[in-house]
Amino acid sequence: MTIPHSEAERLIHRGIGHVEFFDLDPEQLENLDRLISDLSGEGRERFSFHAPISRTGKYPHSGVTCFYLSGETDKREYSFALLAETVSAAAQWGATHVVTHLTFSPTDTRDADRAAELAADACRRMASMSGEKGVPIDIEFAAYTDAFHRPDDFLDAIDPYPELGICVDVGHAALGAVIRSRDVAGDVALLAPRARSLHLWNTLGLEHTKKFHHTPLHPEQTPEDGWLDIPRLVETVMTASPDAYIVFEYPVEDVSPDIQAGYDWIASLVRNIQKRRKAEAVNG
Repeated sequence: MTIPHSEAERLIHRGIGHVEFFDLDPEQLENLDRLISDLSGEGRERFSFHAPISRTGKYPHSGVTCFYLSGETDKREYSFALLAETVSAAAQWGATHVVTHLTFSPTDTRDADRAAELAADACRRMASMSGEKGVPIDIEFAAYTDAFHRPDDFLDAIDPYPELGICVDVGHAALGAVIRSRDVAGDVALLAPRARSLHLWNTLGLEHTKKFHHTPLHPEQTPEDGWLDIPRLVETVMTASPDAYIVFEYPVEDVSPDIQAGYDWIASLVRNIQKRRKAEAVNG
């Protein structure tokens, strides 16, 4: 399969006290200290990298950081090399962690046993990378690959490695649940205890996402209108993993009132969860 050449996506995703950088072009990466400073001025003092942090002429294609379950050795090694560059850059810049996808359905093996073997090997190598550079790696859950899509598949693969965690992306989890005829809340509940990061965006379903991709959050989006039950999913993750980093995975040039309303909505939900946990701890 030939994957078309693609330009860097140049994505900057704000979060709660946090920002995540993804697929920056060389100029952005060279001036990353300025970006970090500007976003720190907004109160987002921590930052993470989503692999790939940057693609050079050596890595000109989209998806190349997700070939870990491919049956082709060259493809897998391509992804490991690019991930190693991202983890090294994360160590250099002081990122809190790196997020990477493990699966990429167009190129993944269709054999479930082989997929499990490749996932186990990938997680072993990722954990080694993480330990060597001192940068945790979170693997983003997605259910698009036929041979490797259950929460337990991901949990079993990372289980031996404390260096690895799960990134719960609520949009991908929801779309995967539709494809697999599962309940997204059930999938998220299984993953939540190993979650170390949380990607938030909204969707009305598969066709909507094809057209609008990652829809920004807004408090008027309700499950009754077909949107994800964001409060329920956030509470599930943050109750099990209260220190998880929260990232709004939609790039924003200017923070409009509607965008800020979405940020404030989630911040309020998180504060309420934290207050309740403190009260429960006091009351014993």
